[in-house]
Amino acid sequence: MCLQEADRPFKDWGRGCVKEESKQYIKLLAMVSSMGISMGLAIVIGILIGYYLDKWLKTSPYFFLIFMIFGIVAGFRNIFIIMKRVEKDMK
Repeated sequence: MCLQEADRPFKDWGRGCVKEESKQYIKLLAMVSSMGISMGLAIVIGILIGYYLDKWLKTSPYFFLIFMIFGIVAGFRNIFIIMKRVEKDMK
């Protein structure tokens, strides 16, 4: 346990137990996992929009491909934004 004193109140248990280095690793892990979610979600949204536009307008693969490319570009843009935020936090 991480208690300083034996008579500490229960509500304070765990406070100060996590090292600063561990906090940085956890924060970095959260940023990296949000990159993957952001990239995947952007691509899926682009594909779905393109698919339903093609289905509605009967234009076979054109809107599907166009919006898939938009989704990929949006995903990389999101990664770039997250990386800038991580770089700013590291300074």
